[in-house]
Amino acid sequence: MAKTKLIEFQVLAPESEEWKHYYSCFAEINKASGREYFNARTTVTENTYNFKVGYIGKLENIVFNTSQYRIIYRNRIFNITNSDDKQERHINITFTGDCVTI
Repeated sequence: MAKTKLIEFQVLAPESEEWKHYYSCFAEINKASGREYFNARTTVTENTYNFKVGYIGKLENIVFNTSQYRIIYRNRIFNITNSDDKQERHINITFTGDCVTI
């Protein structure tokens, strides 16, 4: 599958506590899982996606500090929960992100 979907990585700026643009690239995107449940009279939908991107050194910051970064895809926010640089070969990195909508 080709990397044809544009995504944006954002970083949480410590001085202002605002999300700022960090890096944009094309990714191969696959839905990993999804569920829907009720919470306090509200329907909550939670979807997990895998974002496979080509390796670039700038992404190393995200690999070791996922809580300070997030992914924007189709105007949805994905909190990064995991990353995988398979065998540290620096060819592709797969980020796992959760999108929660209420």
